[in-house]
Amino acid sequence: MPAGSAWMAAVAVLAATNPSIVWAGKDTHTYNMGEDVVVWTDKVGPYNNPQETYEYSTLGLCELEGEDIAVEQGELSIGETLEGHAFFSSPRLDIHFGQNKAQTPLCNMKLNEEKAKALATMINDNYWYQLYIDDLPIWAFVGEHSKFALDVSRFSMMYRDNNKSLQMPSGAAPPVPKHLKGKPLPRIYTHRHFTLFYNNDQIIEVDMEPSSPWPVYVGAPLNFSYTVLWFHTDKEFKDRTNRYLDPKFFEHKVHWFSIVNSFMLCLFLCTVVAIILMKTLKQDFTRYSASEAEELENLDGVGDESGWKQVNGDVFRKPDHLAIFTVVYASGCHLACTVFIVLIFAICNSYYASRGATAGSFVIAYLCTVIVGGYEGGRIFRMFGGQQWKRTMVYQCLFMPGVVLISFIVINTTAIFYRATMTVPFKTIFIIIVLFLAVCVPLHTVGTLLGRRAASERSFPCRVHHLKRPIPTKHWAFTPIMTMVAGIVPFGCLFIEMYFILSAVWSHNKIYYVYGFMFAILVLLCLVIVCVSITCTYILLNAEDYRWQWQSYISCAATALYVFLYTIHYFYNSTQMSGFLQTVYYFGTSLNFCIGLALFCGSLGFIGASKFVFLIYSNIKAE
Repeated sequence: MPAGSAWMAAVAVLAATNPSIVWAGKDTHTYNMGEDVVVWTDKVGPYNNPQETYEYSTLGLCELEGEDIAVEQGELSIGETLEGHAFFSSPRLDIHFGQNKAQTPLCNMKLNEEKAKALATMINDNYWYQLYIDDLPIWAFVGEHSKFALDVSRFSMMYRDNNKSLQMPSGAAPPVPKHLKGKPLPRIYTHRHFTLFYNNDQIIEVDMEPSSPWPVYVGAPLNFSYTVLWFHTDKEFKDRTNRYLDPKFFEHKVHWFSIVNSFMLCLFLCTVVAIILMKTLKQDFTRYSASEAEELENLDGVGDESGWKQVNGDVFRKPDHLAIFTVVYASGCHLACTVFIVLIFAICNSYYASRGATAGSFVIAYLCTVIVGGYEGGRIFRMFGGQQWKRTMVYQCLFMPGVVLISFIVINTTAIFYRATMTVPFKTIFIIIVLFLAVCVPLHTVGTLLGRRAASERSFPCRVHHLKRPIPTKHWAFTPIMTMVAGIVPFGCLFIEMYFILSAVWSHNKIYYVYGFMFAILVLLCLVIVCVSITCTYILLNAEDYRWQWQSYISCAATALYVFLYTIHYFYNSTQMSGFLQTVYYFGTSLNFCIGLALFCGSLGFIGASKFVFLIYSNIKAE
């Protein structure tokens, strides 16, 4: 496919991922007085399992049933699909902009044995559902399995104070068959109080509070109704999503402490590296640069040459399994660029306010930054004299998609079996494959060619000897201990932030919005990783072991192991998740994240070590 055709195809597919269907006020978010306001049903699921979600119709209620209504299915972007949304309009909820509505019947139904059993199970499992009005989310429980308390909701207080003329839903206890009296029956909420706030022609806030619980049993008559109240507010449209944020949690002093903790750790490690560079290396350079006459005068210096200079003829030797090393290193560079671009755009554009924006932007950023991975892979592979670069280029291009594909097959197959909304439809899979072929493959090829060209213009500071120098025997625990210690240091910079990230990802209504915190932690983490890598490389070379490439990579990548152990701890101690679907999704996603983190940290560690090695060996007299 020619490059121009590839780009045109990519643009066409990207345009297809952003639906242009205009619903009432969806694109403009402006309404005329009395204009229809669409209520979109989204998903439903058990409260303790935030990713185990199903279509709203799974409830089996009469709201979306019947031949007298036309239910419209909402178009989804790639990001919304990956987040598991499933939009269907609710035509029976007849809401008009700025117009109050007294108690209005929604629909009536009688529970048969199958629906009564299913509803009772859902209510006992604390099922919740999600609605959207003008892109603003609403969460509510399906019912309750305890005594209904006095309604002290925000709606009720406004209702009593401002709309006494409207009829309130009856709070009388519903009749229950004699043989069921006294039994702890689950109850389903049959009335919804919609409270909407507007400013001029825009919706600013939406609230929906359920009430009128009705016992669930075979033959129970369910009469659903709703009420709509509108209030004027002076809040501006740009601030309407702020109410969904939780500053008491995300801006807690513990979060600020994580920044200070990471900064102090970074400062300490930078001091260690500065000592190595300014004091220890200075002494080494003085000793290694001494003339022969000076060495004869100073008998202490004769025969005392040991340490990192002794491996100058092997330090730039091709690492073992160069093709594998190139693949993992280049993939880490690619992910690093993707993460930084997404974070910068998230800070500038407030992605938390847009549904699916983060997931969608990550896909697009990954596609566009693949040229960076290709460049680094081509450069490193040629610099170390690798053969069969085309095959390595193919491996590199397919590595990360292959890792994600393996976990995706397991997770998506499980979601299909459970009929969950987390199932990624074939249309989205096809679009991603087309984007990969039309954008990733050409850009990766171009990046690889540019990287190989750049490598041809650079040489090593020291020539590589034909014969390998024997590596002195070290204690068997030297390498494992150094690797584990090196991995835990960056984790100390990261673990507090990990709690806030996991709390946002694995909950329903916590929205992560402090991208500035994440960016600061990420920058400090990068500095810590570089410092750790330089320290480990210096220790290794001083032991006259020239295999620094893999060691610098693995030492920093070990951080991901501690993060994965922390996700296991979080699962069992900070959540109440259960069930096969949620467990598979949690650990599959966590494993993918930790693999990406290992690639990110390992590649950054190698970059720091590489700069350090080139620097010190450029300043000695190599014979």
